Amino acid sequence: MKLLCLLMCIPFLNCSAQRKLNIETILAEPSRITQEDPETGKTIQRTTLSVVTNVLEPIIKLQSKANDKITFLLQGNVSSSGHSINKVRRIRLEKAQQEGNSVRLKYYVEIKYIPGKEGANVRGYNYSQQETYHIPEGVQSVYVEMYEDRINKKADSKQPYLKLVAEQVVEL
Repeated sequence: MKLLCLLMCIPFLNCSAQRKLNIETILAEPSRITQEDPETGKTIQRTTLSVVTNVLEPIIKLQSKANDKITFLLQGNVSSSGHSINKVRRIRLEKAQQEGNSVRLKYYVEIKYIPGKEGANVRGYNYSQQETYHIPEGVQSVYVEMYEDRINKKADSKQPYLKLVAEQVVEL
């Protein structure tokens, strides 16, 4: 029995959480507000939705810098409510471009539009992913850029297909 349990746990020991995309729902809950109308002097009660989850700003955070590799965190948020369901599929790296003694890394957050209606309390999604990049010989600076890439979007949407949301320069 112990051997069976050990064999079932072995695949989990080899898993690396480093490249795992973490997605968290941004939730809102109703709250009652009492206001006084300045014209009539009457008090008015109304219900509004207040966001209760912290919304992550799009940023690239440097976690660690070693001799031959850097580790950084890519994080941000995407709005999704009403008749616009936007889901984060993955974060992908396009090939690194080396220009002299610098490297440019371009990460694309793939956002997919799904037809339908989002839940009433959902306001969007936070996403984060930790990345490690092995630095080639002779490189002195690394430029990291993060773009939102809308794979498909609503026909009347004013969102661009590709948008730069964060950038970071790491000097070695």
